[in-house]
Amino acid sequence: MAKKKSCQNVRNPRVLSPVERELYGWVEAEVFTQSSVLASEHLPELRREMRLAQDLASERDYMLEAAGPSDRLPFRALEDTTHFLWVYAELFTRLGVRLPFSDFQREVLTRCQVAASQLHLNGWGFLRTFERVCLHFGFRPSWRIFLYTYQLHAPPPRNGFLSLWAYQGRRLFDAFEESIQEFKWHYFKVLPLHGTRPFWVDDEGNSYPWVY
Repeated sequence: MAKKKSCQNVRNPRVLSPVERELYGWVEAEVFTQSSVLASEHLPELRREMRLAQDLASERDYMLEAAGPSDRLPFRALEDTTHFLWVYAELFTRLGVRLPFSDFQREVLTRCQVAASQLHLNGWGFLRTFERVCLHFGFRPSWRIFLYTYQLHAPPPRNGFLSLWAYQGRRLFDAFEESIQEFKWHYFKVLPLHGTRPFWVDDEGNSYPWVY
């Protein structure tokens, strides 16, 4: 994996078309300066070191693709191209998230109207911990109970990374890591293999709201 100091190697995104400016004009400038430090040559080693899917057979349903020099997290798949999923390496190497996302994870993302890549890693930590505690005690994770405990926090001007904060008096867990930031430079694309329909698109081939 690329060394952490490489995070300072900032590359400018490509010039946006008028349509793209309409789509991405709300995104704060900081997000557009955070290019991924994971190049194509890093992905085979990363794939060997991490577990991506729930089981070995499902591992073969996905392929990894490095972000291009001008790719950024807000960018969607171009028209008439395959929908992909932006993910962070730390989701799998540190938090133990697996593909496909669970029904609970997808429901929370949907209810919060937040993209998987827009949620801060500490928010993913709360999701993952709540889910594991529920499963440990033998009951189904409930998005209603989770969102009774946590609320989406969007720092002004509401156009960057979003967090999950506990309501006052309802805190269940400590943050995964108080000052974690490096995950923002370790992102890549996941695409489907073998002609299978990935879990991030519906029966009509449209991406779900939490994808981009």
